[in-house]
Amino acid sequence: MYFYVNGIKTPVIVDDYLPIDENGNVAFASSKTQEIWVSLLEKAWAKLHGSYARIEGGCPYFAYSQLCGLPGSYESHEEVKT
Repeated sequence: MYFYVNGIKTPVIVDDYLPIDENGNVAFASSKTQEIWVSLLEKAWAKLHGSYARIEGGCPYFAYSQLCGLPGSYESHEEVKT
């Protein structure tokens, strides 16, 4: 997978071994339709940032900019005028 780190296209290579919980289910991100791309994307994101613990929380615009290579911004719902 590719991410954009400081505007530079950066490859991240992952395998398909995923962390599972005690019930044999994927431990972290998954989709309702059991598509594997969700878990693989999260694994690549965690590898890029050093661990799963380091990607907990955060702002979506940061992820957007690293996924798309475009700047993102934060808008608070309280600040948006309707």
